[in-house]
Amino acid sequence: MRLLAFAVMLVSAIAHPVWAADETPMRLDGVRVVSASELKTMVEQGTARVYDFRKKASFVEGHVPGAMSGAPYYDERDTTLDTSFLPSDRDDRVVFYSHGTTGWKSYYAAKQAKEAGYRNVLWMRGGYAEWEENELPIER
Repeated sequence: MRLLAFAVMLVSAIAHPVWAADETPMRLDGVRVVSASELKTMVEQGTARVYDFRKKASFVEGHVPGAMSGAPYYDERDTTLDTSFLPSDRDDRVVFYSHGTTGWKSYYAAKQAKEAGYRNVLWMRGGYAEWEENELPIER
């Protein structure tokens, strides 16, 4: 019985190599990592399109001003992003964030946007947690 339980646990670990509590990498090839204060400047200047990859309830509770919810376009099970909702101009600056440093949805979204040919992809790795910690403006 213990052997069976161990086998199930091992298969689960292989099938899902990233656990929710695991922190995302510090960097992502071809994607610029930005801080909350850098994003604040972009938001104030209107120089970026910002996408929030938290669940709808979290987004409704509060988000970066002007951000759009990207959650409906992200498939958690397959970790894939439907990029059809992103701007048609692949030179537009697009910024992705989720909850914080364990926010794998924004990591995969940024990675896939880059792979889809977007040339100005940014990722706020610290996510909404960093935004709140810095007491930056919140839109509801």
